[in-house]
Amino acid sequence: MKKVLHNINYLKKGSDLVKEHSTPSGSNFNSKTSILLAFDPFRVEQFMKCLLIFVILLTYNSSLISQTLIPTAETAFESQLPFNAEYIKSQHIKSITFDIIDKKDLQVAEDKGLLNYYEFNSNGLLTRFYYTSIVKIIQKEYHSEPVYRHRKLISNGHSYTKNEYVYDTVSTNYFYNEADRLKLKRYNDGSYYESYYYDYSADGKVEKEKRCKETNVSENKSEFKLGGQFIISEESFKYITTGKNQYKKVCQNDEGRPYKEIIYTLNDAKQPISINEQYTVTWITQNSTFTYNQKGQLTKASYKSNSNGDLEQVRTYEYDANDCLLTEKQFKNGVLLKEVSYITDATKKVTSYIIRDPNNKSIRIVKLLYQY
Repeated sequence: MKKVLHNINYLKKGSDLVKEHSTPSGSNFNSKTSILLAFDPFRVEQFMKCLLIFVILLTYNSSLISQTLIPTAETAFESQLPFNAEYIKSQHIKSITFDIIDKKDLQVAEDKGLLNYYEFNSNGLLTRFYYTSIVKIIQKEYHSEPVYRHRKLISNGHSYTKNEYVYDTVSTNYFYNEADRLKLKRYNDGSYYESYYYDYSADGKVEKEKRCKETNVSENKSEFKLGGQFIISEESFKYITTGKNQYKKVCQNDEGRPYKEIIYTLNDAKQPISINEQYTVTWITQNSTFTYNQKGQLTKASYKSNSNGDLEQVRTYEYDANDCLLTEKQFKNGVLLKEVSYITDATKKVTSYIIRDPNNKSIRIVKLLYQY
């Protein structure tokens, strides 16, 4: 490997073998390499093998060592899954369907027809998400007829009940600007639409956020055509550098008055290690801390708030030898709420995961179906 990294070339000078170092320039071979190729066919083969490894090292992207999902400080306490856009892009994934089955302890697994669906653009960014939820359960009674064989009664008829589910579909669409930053997120629950609009500064920080209730006047409800729009809230943000790896975000309401300040502290890799929120006119505080391993992977996220009594949420993450997410545990005030176990294939693609709920004594089995 050292021979590859330093591009060591060997030259025959008489009976002596002399090592000389050179720096590769693009894909051109230097004159010393040409002498090598002409002199020894065995070394030609060895050189080509080393060159292949060298090219792989040069084109290696560390962000692709992770799998379909990659936990981050920004997504640790969000309900949305933390998709790795670089991985989605590299694998040319167009959509992922999450097929869900629930199972109570000591009971047979029941497929209720639940699913989550995610759609991505060519850059690996999420463009559409929807999920099904059960809004009504209807119990229907069925009757079976008696069974006869050779005019002899084999079994009596009986009645049984079966659940039939009425579903609702909730969806969210995502739109991006030229710099691949989220500019619009539109949520739809039936006929209700709620949208978030974002404006950014030159360095990529959100400067404005507008939340609106909207109506769709399109005859085709699968398409959106803006009718009325009512602004629910409008916020603006200012950023102040307070240290080498620290800055303050000042949140202002629609009248330009500060109502909250957030202090972000980063490590040398520019990953958040703490986020402290303080509301200016109340006693409410919210504090988050984040821990990473030597590879920069998130291993623990903690959130504390006193907005409605003392609340502490903790997420812990473990990874396997291939740097893939292996387990995730979710705690609330020291009590384990959920434990998630992930299964990946040889390409580091998440194929399924199991969510264990120890309090309700149930598990959720989720299988991922990919479209390319």
